[in-house]
Amino acid sequence: MIAAAISLSDGAAATLVAAGIAGVIALIGLVVNGVRAERARRRTAFAEAFSCIVAYQEFPYVVRRRRDCPDGEERVRISEELRKVQQELGFHQAWIELEATASTVDAYLELVSATRRVAGGYMRDAWEQPPTTSDAQMNIKDIDYEELKPLEAAFLARVAHELSWRRGNSSGQASQPLVLGIAAGVFVLALAAGLLA
Repeated sequence: MIAAAISLSDGAAATLVAAGIAGVIALIGLVVNGVRAERARRRTAFAEAFSCIVAYQEFPYVVRRRRDCPDGEERVRISEELRKVQQELGFHQAWIELEATASTVDAYLELVSATRRVAGGYMRDAWEQPPTTSDAQMNIKDIDYEELKPLEAAFLARVAHELSWRRGNSSGQASQPLVLGIAAGVFVLALAAGLLA
């Protein structure tokens, strides 16, 4: 076992403590910025997931307002757009299942399921109606998503909780970079205090 005694003058010890404190502050700044960047990334992804649901809800309007094309071109265009939105819904569902807590996943799945049921029913009805031929037909008043509002609010409340600073990561524990930063700061301060003694 090798033992080394470090003897520092008061000036050298003060310099070392100041350097240690500056290092801790810099490290904490890096950790906080990393946590902020991660939250911003997740915030954007959750917003895109919600936006995809809203896009799906728009399709009954799109179908009702379709042009009258005897060659089926409009039908193909709308079907292709709907396919893309359904693909995005699948992507966001998978992302949320990987990144979010179980309660947020449940809230999103319930919202997606209800949206597909309600908006899908409106889409089926819209396809059974003739295409629009006048400006007056552009006003659609019989589509109502009121029953989805509580599910939307529940999902957004879960997302707000996910993104809360007090929340931590998806496992419910404090964010790992934050824990490591605090541990490193405590170590540096303990080292500096030990050298002063």
